[in-house]
Amino acid sequence: MELTSPEGKWGWGLVLGLLVIGFWPLALLGVLDVSGTSRKVLVALGPASICLGLALLVLVCGYRYGESLRMSRGKTWGLAALFVGMGLAGAAGLWFSES
Repeated sequence: MELTSPEGKWGWGLVLGLLVIGFWPLALLGVLDVSGTSRKVLVALGPASICLGLALLVLVCGYRYGESLRMSRGKTWGLAALFVGMGLAGAAGLWFSES
């Protein structure tokens, strides 16, 4: 894919959006000096937001390029649900392990 084409620019925007959606809690945690419940929330939101961003990426790409990737709508939603589940499990594990 050529990066100067409209499709390439849309891809760049999608990837940068994924990075912003996925890593904002961890960047905020690195900048702020927080403790207690605020720290627990930011630590737990890290994997949850990253996996949510990946689930959105799977949905967008699955609907946009699903036929060429030979990926059905069911597989697309299943993979997105898998990422959401992993994010929730990771967030719960980090929430309860943070003291």
